[in-house]
Order: sequence, then C-alpha cells, then structure tokens
Amino acid sequence: MYMQPVNDSIEIGMYAACLADNFLNPLYEKSGKGYIAALDEITALAHEFYNSYYEKLKDWETFEPSEDNIYKSVCWDDFVIDWGAVRIEKYFANK
Repeated sequence: MYMQPVNDSIEIGMYAACLADNFLNPLYEKSGKGYIAALDEITALAHEFYNSYYEKLKDWETFEPSEDNIYKSVCWDDFVIDWGAVRIEKYFANK
C-alpha cells in the first residue's frame, strides 16, 4: 500500500537533498557532533526553508524576477544553495 506524503515531504526532501549535497560534509567536519547530528541540522534547515519559501517558489517564473529573490538566483536550487550558505555561516558563527 502506497501512502501519500504528509506535509509536503517530497518538497522538504528535495530541499534537504540540495542542502546536503552542498553543506553536509562541511557541517559534519566542522561541527564535531557527528554524521547523524549533521543530518539532523540539514533536516531542520530544510524544514525552515520550506516554511519560509515553499509558497513563493511554487511559481519560479514569477519568483525569479521578484524582490523576494534576494540572491538573484537563476533557478530554485541555486536559491536553496545561496540561502543555505548564509544559514550555515550563521550556524557556525553561533557555535
């Protein structure tokens, strides 16, 4: 039996995969907390991003030229990466 995703888990998973591809290793290496803790932080960031931007990113063609595209990204995954870079910097600044 296939269950439908709850709370847009596919979108959150896409954000988490994008963030993990770009920030999991540095987070793991620099945090000193271990791999599972790094994955937990990536998951938290994916949820934070989803809560902040999911509705806006539903229509990239409208979002891209808007003032909400504060990084002037050319595609949604670049926006996620740019946002993630800022959030990772803040994470390490608070450690």
